[in-house]
Amino acid sequence: MKNSKSSRRYTLALYQIALEKNSAEIIKKDFADIQRSIAASRELSNFLAAPIISTVKKSEIIEAMFSGKVNELTLKFLKLLCDKGRIQNLGEIAEDLLNLMNEKQGIVIAKVKTAVEVTEKEKTSITAKLKQYTGKDITAFYTVDPSIKGGFIAQVEDRIIDASILRQLELLKEKFAQGTFNN
Repeated sequence: MKNSKSSRRYTLALYQIALEKNSAEIIKKDFADIQRSIAASRELSNFLAAPIISTVKKSEIIEAMFSGKVNELTLKFLKLLCDKGRIQNLGEIAEDLLNLMNEKQGIVIAKVKTAVEVTEKEKTSITAKLKQYTGKDITAFYTVDPSIKGGFIAQVEDRIIDASILRQLELLKEKFAQGTFNN
């Protein structure tokens, strides 16, 4: 998602304050939870984007929703976004903040698709292979996509690692078509 300059300013300001208050990990967890909440709730997403709801009303609702559930700094930041008329950018800011924090910690996100649900041991193994491949710490998110038949497809930064059975079959078919298949 492309971030606006104003959203980036809010992200950088919050990140700096979180560092100064030694609250970076707590803020990171809060914003991961907020990001998941926005993604899981169309109502929340629509509420944040609704121009007809006043900033005062949004601030009251945000406080009622998150008070006691997030760090005080996070709550103050959310209310600031309401006051400044930027709460509709919360999803964008949350994503940008998490990406920034991961980058500063040397962590990259991997989106891994598997044909079937994999065990924790298999996830650990795949994540370790991705870490070895990238040379960076990996936070992996797994989804199931039966169309890949087997194996996995991982997206890490701007790279795609396709270790799926479907891709192997496509390569084999190409070799047969070209007559370059060797025993």
